[in-house]
Amino acid sequence: MLARARSAVVVAAIAGTALVPFTAHADSRPLLRVELGTPASSGPLTRGGATETFELTVENPGTKARQYHPWLLLDQNGPSPLQTADVTYRVEPVNAPATAAFVGHQDGGWQGLFHPASGNAGDGFKVPAGSKLTWKVTIGLTKSYPTVNGGFELTASSVQHELERPDTLTFDVAPNNQPGTFRTWLDRTGGCEGLPETRCQSLDLHYEVGGHGAFNQAIRTQLIASYGDSKVRNAGLVVEAKVDGRWKVMKGDDFLATLPSIPKGFGVDAGERVVPLRIKLAAGTAVTGPTPITLRTETFLDAGNSYPFAGAADTKITLGPVKATPTPTTTPSTTPSTTPSTTPSVTPSTSSSAAAPAASASSTPPAASAPATTGSLATTGSDSTTSLYAALTAAALVALGSLAWFTTRRRAQR
Repeated sequence: MLARARSAVVVAAIAGTALVPFTAHADSRPLLRVELGTPASSGPLTRGGATETFELTVENPGTKARQYHPWLLLDQNGPSPLQTADVTYRVEPVNAPATAAFVGHQDGGWQGLFHPASGNAGDGFKVPAGSKLTWKVTIGLTKSYPTVNGGFELTASSVQHELERPDTLTFDVAPNNQPGTFRTWLDRTGGCEGLPETRCQSLDLHYEVGGHGAFNQAIRTQLIASYGDSKVRNAGLVVEAKVDGRWKVMKGDDFLATLPSIPKGFGVDAGERVVPLRIKLAAGTAVTGPTPITLRTETFLDAGNSYPFAGAADTKITLGPVKATPTPTTTPSTTPSTTPSTTPSVTPSTSSSAAAPAASASSTPPAASAPATTGSLATTGSDSTTSLYAALTAAALVALGSLAWFTTRRRAQR
């Protein structure tokens, strides 16, 4: 995410060493004293021009030897982080052991470090009691030093809590010693055309360089989303950006999306740049109700030292699923059922169609038409059932009479 704070990272390979200045410890011995000499020239540095050289001296006023872990921090005036190759850096021993130097980056900052050439990165120098060690340090700017940046301060410190206090030199840069500025922000612009506002919302992402100068690297931005409901899973968030007049889906997930890069050279002459965005929920979202979403951005160089140097403040939107159209309640039909009634018809039909099967899926006569199995008469009234019973009885007697006549006739013929 869009998401999300970043921990300090040292790009230089320092095995087992964390560059955390002034780590407290219980050593009560006198601290070391560091001093930076005056550069040979008092003029400003120029991109691709002459370098400046000065001495760095560390003194041990104590009665026992102490370790010194050098750390030079460059704090530039301007928005663009520095790449390793933007600054010329060299360290040579004057009254010190053979030395190896390298450039590191922590939290986006440029750092010059050095250590005994016979050891490893992160090793310190042993400063004898009552003695000093001295190095000659050279600093300059290459042509790639960003024009959006101005001068800088260079501070001599130590990785460990070893110094009474740091010492600092200030360097001006010409031309354009005054630094430029960089701003980025998000503006809500409403719903999305053709979609309900609960499903999709539009925003504009703005970029602007002020003062003077330009970035010498492409810059890119990540959009980070966080949710008011920490239980949100599979929100199905989709981020689209308008590129060359067409909407394109940005790569990412529910918490982080990478937005289009701004080409190298973006500066004050380019004016304000606006990237339209659409934030919406996919059709398969697991979100079941209105969900608050907080959006912010982080902007960084597209390559090299890519620690975020700017970002848009939190912007809140709310998205949720489209409400389903209510299903009409089914009203019971008043149309008579076509299922045959289990009650015999009151009026016997004399039509020839009476012999036709009833309109049912089965040809079996309705169970209610069968004689009762209790052996008793449920009623003595002369209703239609009684008439039917009387008719059946008369038919039975006629049948018995016919059978008796047929039997007597057979006997007489013998």
